[in-house]
Amino acid sequence: MPELKDRSLKTSPEHRVLNAVAQTGSRLVGDRFLASYLTDCLHMVGGLGPLNKVLLVDAGQKRGADPKTITGLVAQAEDNLRWVSEMQAEDYHRINVLAFLSLWAAHESGTENIIAAALATIKSAATSAASKFDPKRYDMDEWPWPDEKCLEIAQKLDPKAKKATPDGGWDVAARLTTIFDWIGANLDIPTDTSSTLNEASMVRNVLLHRYGRLGPRDIERAPHLALNENNAVQITRKRLAEYSQAVNATHIAILQGVHAAGWK
Repeated sequence: MPELKDRSLKTSPEHRVLNAVAQTGSRLVGDRFLASYLTDCLHMVGGLGPLNKVLLVDAGQKRGADPKTITGLVAQAEDNLRWVSEMQAEDYHRINVLAFLSLWAAHESGTENIIAAALATIKSAATSAASKFDPKRYDMDEWPWPDEKCLEIAQKLDPKAKKATPDGGWDVAARLTTIFDWIGANLDIPTDTSSTLNEASMVRNVLLHRYGRLGPRDIERAPHLALNENNAVQITRKRLAEYSQAVNATHIAILQGVHAAGWK
């Protein structure tokens, strides 16, 4: 989940690419445990809920609280227990969705930050990126560019790579490889990781743009996800772990590509 404060890192801020890599990795690690933290809290609510109702009544009576107030508090506690039971019945799907979307946000924004850092500090990378746009759109005579412009370019490279990559709408792993190849780093994303990452990207879009309901093309791509009558995709803990592993493996591939390119 997006945090208010950045974690302290051991990498030097002067090494902007490596610092962006480390910051992204830190966020991915934090999000890896989010679902566990939340489900543990729900387990505590479920376990202590009945006792909480008894204590609410006892404390309210001892303090002379209005009976309507006590009744309202107990009703709220009962509703909390009902909601916990609902979450458990669906294998914590909604909790896993929150964790997955946070994980993907860390991955997507972090990767853009890494690319932007390269464009801000490596002239050959900036020159290559600028060549993908209309002449003078991003003038190399004005390089180094402000951070905002570098991030803008990093974000706009993705639709360019989507068009330049075979099956680029689906193959987000290949799109990443295309972008990094353009700016001078080779990514070696394993085939099984690419497959899972591409599915995760599609699921992210389904969750955000169709409230989790798979369309015909989505089902054609990943029929194993269409298990519910309304075609709602379910994020189980197992599926969340698989998507998390694919995102982390992709980040490691980026780290290795950055290191091999000699970027700092």
